[in-house]
Amino acid sequence: MIKYILTTVVLFFVLVTGCGTFPSTTGMEREQIIQLADQYYQDGKWTQASFLYTELMFRYPGDMETDFFLYRSGLVDREQKLWADAEFYLYRVVNEFPRGSWADDAQFALAETMWRQRRDYRRDQTQVIRARQEIVRFIETYPASQLRESADELFLQINDHLALRALFIGEFYINREDTDAALLYLRDAMDSYGETSCRGAVLIAMGDLYRSMDNRYSARTYYTRAIETCELTSDQEEEALRRLQEVQ
Repeated sequence: MIKYILTTVVLFFVLVTGCGTFPSTTGMEREQIIQLADQYYQDGKWTQASFLYTELMFRYPGDMETDFFLYRSGLVDREQKLWADAEFYLYRVVNEFPRGSWADDAQFALAETMWRQRRDYRRDQTQVIRARQEIVRFIETYPASQLRESADELFLQINDHLALRALFIGEFYINREDTDAALLYLRDAMDSYGETSCRGAVLIAMGDLYRSMDNRYSARTYYTRAIETCELTSDQEEEALRRLQEVQ
């Protein structure tokens, strides 16, 4: 009966406050505010949800669910692309409540938040590099988390993005005939990020680099590896075969 009354009161406040105004919490108890905040969160009304979670932390300092309020605050700010504020709240959960029930969620959300700020791989990758650092921290700190599978998937996406970046720069230096720099970036793309979707392209680029250095043996080795070990597109395979024949 009490739960029914609380739910009724919460729904009443949702209706009377509307979409574009801040909800009034006058006369509301803690559980009512929590339910109202959750309702706004589920409905995607980020501004109102943010207001209420801030209200909860202000009204109930040291509350047993402070880590949850901080976590939700980080998520609603992220949805509004308030990146710095989102990171601030999520870092608070990780650093102030490292053994709390929301610590792994917050750590994963940190990596996701930075990943969402990624730019085209041909531009600055600071946020992607930070995302990689945070997802590695998640994997090392919370190996048994229920989010582990999602973390592994995100890790692969990040590695793929950074490998494409290294490949792009490596090919740039091949065109500039700067073999040392090209080799540095292509080896980074090949060795630092595991199996990536661009691995075949990296091996072909390595073949191109050694061909430009008139090292036919190494060029053949990389073209052959690309053909035999990677899933190439039909265009990539055709090009790799053509170049392989040229260095026979």
